[in-house]
Amino acid sequence: MPKSKRTDKFQLVADNLLALMESGNIPWRKPWSVVPTCNAITGHQYGGINPLLAQVDVMAKGYQYPLFAGFKQAQEKGWKLQKGSKATWLRWGGVVRKEKEDPVTGEVEEEVFTAVKWLQVFNLDCFDDSESEHPIAEVIDRYRGPENPDARIDEAEWLIFAQDADIQHGGSKAAYSPSRDQIRLPHFEAFSSAELYYSTAIHELIHRTGHESRLNRNIRNQFGTSEYAFEEMVAELGASFVCNELGITPALEHHASYIEDWMELIGTDNKAFFKATTLAQKAANLLLNNATVDLEAA
Repeated sequence: MPKSKRTDKFQLVADNLLALMESGNIPWRKPWSVVPTCNAITGHQYGGINPLLAQVDVMAKGYQYPLFAGFKQAQEKGWKLQKGSKATWLRWGGVVRKEKEDPVTGEVEEEVFTAVKWLQVFNLDCFDDSESEHPIAEVIDRYRGPENPDARIDEAEWLIFAQDADIQHGGSKAAYSPSRDQIRLPHFEAFSSAELYYSTAIHELIHRTGHESRLNRNIRNQFGTSEYAFEEMVAELGASFVCNELGITPALEHHASYIEDWMELIGTDNKAFFKATTLAQKAANLLLNNATVDLEAA
């Protein structure tokens, strides 16, 4: 029987990372807090490159939390690996000591060398605990960090509600899908402040205004193109206009990576900023008008 081809772990990571970046998601820059990136059974927090490797998989596969366990560890808890689940590969590196006996003199010498190997773990989302006496939810509760202490802002809540948008909360990704006309956001409690949550939510709502059923902007663009950078500029400006109207300080720190693209865009088209501002104002007005009309009708 032919030997199965070994999985190239480096290529797996590279493929996931490129896919994230091509979709505009930067796994090391997020405005929301997360539980520690660690082994959920032992509590060991990953170090070195492993938190980033784990976060790439969390975002690429839409996992809820960066909590992992080995296959045997999960078995001991009575958790079953769900069909189709994929492993997350982490890197272990350390010093290995090995004793070696000289066959002639009988003397024992210690050899010291470094070793690196891949370790296979699975995110907790990959396991089924329905037949276990150890609920996964209880394990997750032990690792939850401090939740967003801020109170919700009524005006911002109303504005979001008034858009009648399909917003799915959960996971670790903020994005708008034009094909599904759907927004995904982490839970409010996962953000480190109310401003970050509302700024992010409104940013995605501005993207949503570009749908063909609304303002019909060119929003189906590939990451890295000038068209993509232009739409991000529209969303950034539009969110700032809306946040200013609501008295919220815009806090879109995870979009700072686009500044270089915007500078390049403006450098090649001196009217780009003005065009983006016009479209952003239209988008902001749509959100604000929806909230005003609904408020007056209530």
